[in-house]
Amino acid sequence: MIADLVVTVAIYRSEGGYLAVCPEFGVEASGWSPGDAKEEAVGALRRYLDGCAARGELEACLAEAGFVVEDGAFRAERRLVGVEEGRVSISF
Repeated sequence: MIADLVVTVAIYRSEGGYLAVCPEFGVEASGWSPGDAKEEAVGALRRYLDGCAARGELEACLAEAGFVVEDGAFRAERRLVGVEEGRVSISF
């Protein structure tokens, strides 16, 4: 069976480039541009999932990450709906 896996890829500016994070699986990768970082993260996620499948653990990995089938694709039950900056006063 083949199905799409819809994941979150958060991209951050990082020292000397960009960092892309897939929070559902804890996968991170870096790149020189936001697009490069995303591409690297998706590739790292593919390798991680291929390893899970090779060990016969893909379904367990997806379930542990909170994925369910919705409209013919795997989607996380808990989804990112927005990102905002906040302020916290600190003493130093």
